[in-house]
Amino acid sequence: MNTETHQDIQEALRRAERRADRLERALRVHRIALIISSVVLTGVLLLAAFGQRRHFARAVIVDGQTCCLVASQKDVEAIRKQIIAAAKGDLPGEAFIKEKWEDATEEVDDRPVLSIAEGVEAIRDKVTVHVAAAAIVVKGVNVAVLASEELAQRALDTLKSQYIGDESSKVISQTLEPEVSIGTVDMPPDQISTDIRHVVTQLRETRREPMPCVIKTGDYPEKIAKAHGIPVKELWELNPGLRGRTIHPGETITVGTAVPAVTVVTVTEVTRDETIEPPVKKRHSPAVKRGQTQVEAEGKPGKRTVTYRITTRNDKRVARDILHEEIVEKPQPRQLLIGTGDAS
Repeated sequence: MNTETHQDIQEALRRAERRADRLERALRVHRIALIISSVVLTGVLLLAAFGQRRHFARAVIVDGQTCCLVASQKDVEAIRKQIIAAAKGDLPGEAFIKEKWEDATEEVDDRPVLSIAEGVEAIRDKVTVHVAAAAIVVKGVNVAVLASEELAQRALDTLKSQYIGDESSKVISQTLEPEVSIGTVDMPPDQISTDIRHVVTQLRETRREPMPCVIKTGDYPEKIAKAHGIPVKELWELNPGLRGRTIHPGETITVGTAVPAVTVVTVTEVTRDETIEPPVKKRHSPAVKRGQTQVEAEGKPGKRTVTYRITTRNDKRVARDILHEEIVEKPQPRQLLIGTGDAS
């Protein structure tokens, strides 16, 4: 092979190599472009899918009405607990929300999803918190509500203690009239008391209790109302049909009398030392002028020890009975001479 032919072959190989290099670079660029296109396409598809995704949150529902949306059921429970704790304060009883409380998953749409603090603000005025408490019940009516049964019992004991009497008295029994019981109730916190003194005052307050009244000669409505310390209007209310007609002696109508909400009936025993006044003995004497008297002996008081059983209704004594009496020292009588003598 001559030199010229060899050079032609070498040149052709070099040209082929250069074409191959160009083709390889072009293929590499094509691959990179294909990868970029795939990434872009994937991103577009993901964005499209994300844009069509539906958003959900947890709805707080009170009495069937959705009040707000929060992120999770855990947030719903946190809101409920915070509302109850704020309303309950230091009261010991179990507390709960009176309204029907529910939660459910709902689509967000364009509604805001609130934080726990925002949820509390949005809901607390829409619910009522009740707390278990103890009621003092008189004739089926709750006359006072306290935070616990212990406080209710202490209030009743405090009421009784106000009518024990002096230190020399021995308390035999104390009962309440009408009969009083302590029951369990659920009440809003602002209606539950922890002030025993205030409750005792409530128990001592008077109330009106109907009672019969027999008409006497000369009675008329205004006079009857004044005698019983009630307004004439109350007399009309207690006796429908009475107004505008004549009342007659012997007729019975209803009036209101003031009585305490609770009466403490206390029975005590007390022993006292008492003075026995000397009896007076009279003896006729002709030595004394008629119409005159003369002390023959002054006499001397005696002493006795007496045990009484005393019954009171609140601070009014209604009975006193002698249980035991012992004469410690007999009295000496005071002796008087009654004159029967003729005047000199």
